[in-house]
Amino acid sequence: MVEEQKDIIIANPMYDAVFKALMEDRDNARYFVESIIDEEIVEIDFAKNDYVYYIQEDTENKSKKIKIVRMDFVATIRNKDGKEKKVMIEIQQSLNPIDVFRFRSYIAKHYSAHENIIKQEKIVVKNDKVTVKEQIVDVRSIIAIYMLGFEIEDAPHLASKFVFKGTDMIDGSEVHTQHPIVTELAHEAYYIQVPRITPEIYEDWDSCSRLLKLLSLFEQNYFVDKRYLKKYVYRIEPKPETETETDKILKKMITKLEEIAVNPYARRVMEEEEFMSMNIDFWNKSIENKDSIIAAVSAERDIAWNTIAQRDEELAQRDKEIEEYRRRYGNLNGATH
Repeated sequence: MVEEQKDIIIANPMYDAVFKALMEDRDNARYFVESIIDEEIVEIDFAKNDYVYYIQEDTENKSKKIKIVRMDFVATIRNKDGKEKKVMIEIQQSLNPIDVFRFRSYIAKHYSAHENIIKQEKIVVKNDKVTVKEQIVDVRSIIAIYMLGFEIEDAPHLASKFVFKGTDMIDGSEVHTQHPIVTELAHEAYYIQVPRITPEIYEDWDSCSRLLKLLSLFEQNYFVDKRYLKKYVYRIEPKPETETETDKILKKMITKLEEIAVNPYARRVMEEEEFMSMNIDFWNKSIENKDSIIAAVSAERDIAWNTIAQRDEELAQRDKEIEEYRRRYGNLNGATH
């Protein structure tokens, strides 16, 4: 069984501000990404980050803002064959399934961003004149990592990976190509369903993979203060001479989360996030209620139209009956004269 460490209290990294502070350390970011994509990262650096998402107009402040973690990194990956490539890595957290529209928007920006095109100057000498031409050398691949605070019902997997796969449309065989026209128009996507991180996974801690041990930081259990702070109950090797690389980086990440947990300012930021999340939920429920009301009104309207149609049919039948009576009455009148 897992040994509890009740004295370790960490901030919940599913809060955007906490996750951002954790990932601003390059070692943490490298380890986080490596563990998820299962590739060696030779070098990682921050790209332009965008933490603000506008959701509602505000007459006083011009706009209403929600801070959303969207962390972009430029990384050099060395694959298992020893080849290196530069990629753009986007990490986003979400507590709401409707964020798919925001995800699409950000991915689209990456495809159109000039900084994701790697260029190189080429010196050309002709007729003793030196000219410099700019060449496109490569286009960065895009890797998207999504930390989801909700479950995908028809995909009951804690961590899943979706990668482009080519198929011959004639014979159904698999197609393999590294041509940029194919590889650069598709991207890898990784999905972590945080609610599926449960204590049962860690009953045999020593046999857990590097990825599972990393995700233990995100487990949504053992809270000691609402959902802001929680106990970290899993054993980390205390002896430096026997600790693994995973132990070392987890210690570092836990220490950072402990520092955030005792920071009063961080607590206020988490409370603001909680308040904004509640507002988002309220707005979403209001929209759902509005849709329900519209659906109910539409149903009542359909019933009314059906009733009117039924009455029209009854009136038409009455008209036929009246016409028949008139015809018969007219025939009787004709017979008496």
